[in-house]
Amino acid sequence: MLTFQELITASPFNQANIIGGWKGKEKSFLHVQDTPIGSDVTLLLMQSEPDTVAQLQDYLFLPHIQGILLFGKMEPYLTNEEVNEIDTHHKPVLFLKEEINLVSLKKSISDLAHLKSIGLYQYVFEHSTRYWVELIDSQGLAPFFKRLSLILGQEIFLLDEYFYLHSIHSNHQQESFKHLESLYQSQNAGRQEPESLLLLQDRQEHYFLFPLVTETNQYGFVVFKEQPNMMIDICIEQVIHTIPALLSFFKKEEAVLRAHQSYKDNFLYNLLYNNIESEQLLFQQGKQWGWDFAKQAELMVIRFNQKMDQMNSGINIELMLKKIQLFISSRSLHGIIFKLQGDIIVIIFEDSSLLPKQRKDFTLTLAQQIHDQLKKELKELECEIGIGRHYASNKELFRSFYEAKVAIELGKYEIKKAAVRHFEDIGIGRLLSNIHRNTLHDYYAEVLRDVLLDQENKTVHLETLESFFYNNADINLTAEQLYVHPNTLRKRLKKLELILNADFNQLEDLLEIYVAIKIMKMIK
Repeated sequence: MLTFQELITASPFNQANIIGGWKGKEKSFLHVQDTPIGSDVTLLLMQSEPDTVAQLQDYLFLPHIQGILLFGKMEPYLTNEEVNEIDTHHKPVLFLKEEINLVSLKKSISDLAHLKSIGLYQYVFEHSTRYWVELIDSQGLAPFFKRLSLILGQEIFLLDEYFYLHSIHSNHQQESFKHLESLYQSQNAGRQEPESLLLLQDRQEHYFLFPLVTETNQYGFVVFKEQPNMMIDICIEQVIHTIPALLSFFKKEEAVLRAHQSYKDNFLYNLLYNNIESEQLLFQQGKQWGWDFAKQAELMVIRFNQKMDQMNSGINIELMLKKIQLFISSRSLHGIIFKLQGDIIVIIFEDSSLLPKQRKDFTLTLAQQIHDQLKKELKELECEIGIGRHYASNKELFRSFYEAKVAIELGKYEIKKAAVRHFEDIGIGRLLSNIHRNTLHDYYAEVLRDVLLDQENKTVHLETLESFFYNNADINLTAEQLYVHPNTLRKRLKKLELILNADFNQLEDLLEIYVAIKIMKMIK
């Protein structure tokens, strides 16, 4: 006796479309007939013609008919109401678009039944691998998993190597399998080679996990959850024999991605270094990678206190990039996240209806959230985020890129430091960044000359001035920070007024000294 699930895993029946009634996938049949007459459980074979299709409902009412296989060139036309009616019977109705005669069909089914009776049905699955290879090559991942899930009567999921749900499952973003990562690692610990199948138990749930792994690469996992009344052996065998097709697909895709990555990297480099000739060209080239540069974009630069190529080997840079991408996607935003010269560049496409102040606040908030997330996950690393200004044309993103880097560099020398900085908020540093280094050096050396020449007291004097400016010239707060009495601080400031030939009650004198200290810190 064959089940319909076993039937549809074998050639040529694995090519059949499931019209309806597949909730009865576990139904079995003993006989194969081309007429509805009989009493034993039967699979009815029917040539797909208008007259026979019209009789489907009548045949499905017969108790001994467990399912119907239509075959032939003519694809049956059924309304939604008719398909729904078929589903109510829980009897599978299949259509095999193939010129084949009844004798050949019956022989194929008889051969399958014989293989099962002698315990050799696994050979059927081995021959099915070719079908899956052809399907994934011709239609891609999403139809592949849709078909596999349909045949097995339950959702089969593809995870990436970090246990995140693959993007082909766009309608299942609420599904999460991240909790399986620790179970997999603990069960696989100490093994020389990973198992081809693992059974993972999480409380009352059981998961079947199939690693997609070669000698050199880990591409991800195929996973499904154990369901009541499922045909576990058939599901496992079928998935196992799809793995070669998946690995072949990923290897080919990897080779293509390697070739395309250089073009993508080159495009992004040209964008950020003003090598894109026109806005139209920007739109056209961006579309090749699925990026819509007709939308408004914001740019930020993330810099760590270690170069990426010098980071602890335990830090997975690719995983870090993926987490930033997932964080952005979880907020229904689209973005580009990539590495460039030791930094992470984030370009966010956002709502063009935002006003300038709203746009800036939106980007600052998002950047702060990204910073907090990274700090939470990478406690041993410090990072800073610089944000460039918004420009009407995305061809000007190179300006935002420059400004974001300036915001990071000059932000380090702000009296009040912040981990996330917008170019507009770095104050006078924006002006100083465009002045030649030698000119800046001459300025601070001249203004602070007598303080810098006093080797014995230089450190105390500079520390006093920095704290004084940091606390907005508040004597009590400055004294508290320096651990001195306010009167002691007043004497120091009076002495500094004499050394610098300045009056600290005059804003112009204070500004000159403030700028000189800022420049000195920038240059050093």
